[in-house]
Amino acid sequence: MERNLSIDILKVILAIAVVFLHTRIFYDFSARLSRGFVGGVFRLAVPIFLVLTGYYFVYINSLQRYKTWLKRIFILYAVWMIFYLPIWWTQSFSYNFSVLYNGYYVLWYIQGVLLGGSVLYFCRAINPQKLFIASAVLFLFGVMLQQVGNLHLFQGQMDAELNTYTVHRNFLLVSFPFLTLGFLLNKCQDIVKNKIKIKLLHVIVVVFLVIMESLANYFFISRKESLDQMFSLFIAAPIIFLYFLNKNILGTNKELASLSTAIFLIHPFFIYHLKGYFLNQQTLFSLVVLACSIFAGLILLQMNKKLKYLL
Repeated sequence: MERNLSIDILKVILAIAVVFLHTRIFYDFSARLSRGFVGGVFRLAVPIFLVLTGYYFVYINSLQRYKTWLKRIFILYAVWMIFYLPIWWTQSFSYNFSVLYNGYYVLWYIQGVLLGGSVLYFCRAINPQKLFIASAVLFLFGVMLQQVGNLHLFQGQMDAELNTYTVHRNFLLVSFPFLTLGFLLNKCQDIVKNKIKIKLLHVIVVVFLVIMESLANYFFISRKESLDQMFSLFIAAPIIFLYFLNKNILGTNKELASLSTAIFLIHPFFIYHLKGYFLNQQTLFSLVVLACSIFAGLILLQMNKKLKYLL
């Protein structure tokens, strides 16, 4: 079956962006340069991944398909949580429960897709305009929560809670909104194709907006805390996705898509085990982690052909 390889290429680019985000590439050269990329450009990766996932979620249109999808996502989450168990498990019950529910490191994304996708499945029949408004309101609320935390408008426990990632970066305030964007792009594709023509200039403009918002936060709000959620992401993510979608490079090979998933899931392993060897060498560290992740990803591709639930 033919597939759009331009989307698979996008997935690989996004996976690399996630690696460089977590390894803080360029920080050893310039904190501002790193903030522009790590706090700006690379923050686009997860929202675009979610838009992409939501776009194809439109085909989960029956209870049986939903159950099959849910089972696959849950098993994927369980497999990788078990893989990382020696890293995240502690003697604290409350901490272990929190990680088990929220997901270790990048696995929050899978948890977010599982729960956010479930909410979307049961809301899929809602009027598209109302669904869009609901997703936008939820996302904007999440952004505001994070900004209030970054500004430290409250003190004590309230401030600590607002600066906890899971308060603003969760399935309801991030995953569901971006999944919904992708879902609606597909569901309303006739309108989208007729009224929206995405060009490279549009992509450049929205990436610039994301960088500017990130730098504005750096200079005027907080030089310590970055922004996971930014207002501009809600505009930029669907535009960049549509740009690649419209390239429509056809092929039958699925391995690029699987490799992107492998890189995404395995790179925290190398970050954890190699970080002590590259103190103040973030750029070299980033490249080494990426190289190791690609190599391990190729091995995982072969293993997945037999085990099925690794990727």
